[in-house]
Amino acid sequence: MRNFGRGGRLLLIIVLNWVLRILTLGIYHFWAKTRVRRYLWRHTTLDGEPFTYTGQGLELLLGFVKALAVIALLGVGTQALASFLAPFGPWVRAIPQTAFFFMLFFLVSVGIYGARRYMLSRTRWREVGFAQTGSSFRYGGLVMGHGLLAVVTLGLYTPFLQNRLLHYRVTNTWYGNARFYYDGRGRDLFPRFLLSYLLTLPTLGFIWLWYAAAEARYRAQHMRLRDVSFSVAYTGLKLLLYYLGNLVILILTLGLGYPWVVLRGIRFLLSHLRVLGELDRSTIGPSREPAPGTGEGLVELFDVGGGLLGLRGF
Repeated sequence: MRNFGRGGRLLLIIVLNWVLRILTLGIYHFWAKTRVRRYLWRHTTLDGEPFTYTGQGLELLLGFVKALAVIALLGVGTQALASFLAPFGPWVRAIPQTAFFFMLFFLVSVGIYGARRYMLSRTRWREVGFAQTGSSFRYGGLVMGHGLLAVVTLGLYTPFLQNRLLHYRVTNTWYGNARFYYDGRGRDLFPRFLLSYLLTLPTLGFIWLWYAAAEARYRAQHMRLRDVSFSVAYTGLKLLLYYLGNLVILILTLGLGYPWVVLRGIRFLLSHLRVLGELDRSTIGPSREPAPGTGEGLVELFDVGGGLLGLRGF
């Protein structure tokens, strides 16, 4: 896999997008994200074939409006219920307000899964589209339930939480009619996680770069698509040098080097990712999963999630 994007070209796109955002009082934001994604997708190739992004700015705008309406209704309903319960005392009045904040946290997780569904449904390679099945609400429930265990265990349950969520995302991901699989286990990562947990202070937190690299290698080794398997080769040291390089670029350019940082991130991942084996294209048919009509509304509203490639702001 390779990326042929140019930092100068991406900078021009981003600058023009911001000008149009200002001129349209922010409305162009959704078309701006779409334009950047199209550029990044078509300049990323696998076996010499580029990816294609087919999303539309209007779809993102409509998704945002729908999410805004849902949150507004929840907010109005919560406030009305709190006012009704006010005569019973401040603690009773606080119940619906507290429930509202938990609901927002749940909806953030729902939104992240829904955004991933949208982006996959708008991504194609060799004329075959990707898709995501599963339930956004089911995913939100997993985040809430397993997240509570992570809190109760002071974070020690985190590798099990992350592995459970990754399993749900990957096993519900499709390329055409071919399903991705993941068979990793949280308990395999726990010894490394525990060591990093205990050495956080002595290493000033740098131990987590070692863990992040080990986790990425483990995840890739336990992921496959039919006869295709994957591997990731970077180490904690390479990850440190990558982050330091990004920091230097941003400081020396006063932030104007951000497009180069974005492309550098994509290239870092692709240069260390190995796709092993070959997919029999004759057995790949179109996806049967209906594509969502709108997308990313909750993600836009809460300003969370990084998209398929982890690109904040796009």
